[in-house]
Amino acid sequence: MASLAFNYVMNLLARREYSEFELRHKMQEKNFTEEDIEQTIQHFQQRHWQSDKRFAESYINARSKRGYGLGRIKQELRQLKGISDETISEVLLEIEGEIDWYALAKKVLTKKFPNYAEKQPPKAKQKIWNYMFTHGFNSDEFAYLVGNGNDVDEWEY
Repeated sequence: MASLAFNYVMNLLARREYSEFELRHKMQEKNFTEEDIEQTIQHFQQRHWQSDKRFAESYINARSKRGYGLGRIKQELRQLKGISDETISEVLLEIEGEIDWYALAKKVLTKKFPNYAEKQPPKAKQKIWNYMFTHGFNSDEFAYLVGNGNDVDEWEY
C-alpha cells in the first residue's frame, strides 16, 4: 500500500466519516491505482477506521436534524453514498426509536408552512404535500396534520 494513498485517506477521515464509495471515488479522482485503492480501504476497514455502518448512522442523524424524512435519507444513502440496503436496514434497526419521524414532520411543517393546520385550498395543500414528499416524508407522517384536521374524506387531491 502506498504511503501517499494511506496519508490521503487518513487526512480525509480525520475530518469526517466517509463511505467506502466516497473514498473510492475521491481516490480515483486523484489517480491512485486500483490496487492502492483496494489495499488502503481494506486496511482502514480492518482497523475500523472506516465503516459504512457508522457512516450511515451519522448521515441519518445529520440529515434528520436538517429536516429530511427517512425516504429521502435512504435514497441519498443508496444513490449518492453507495450504502447497501442491508447496511441501511441494519442501522435503522439499531437507531429505531431515536428519531421520531412524526414529530420531525410536524416541526418541518410548522417551520415551512406556519398555517398548515388551517383549511387549505387544493393548490396550497398540493404545495404542502409536494414539499413533504420531496423532503422524504411518508403521507402517514404528516397527512393528519394538514388542512382539515383529521377529516381525511374532505381532502381534495
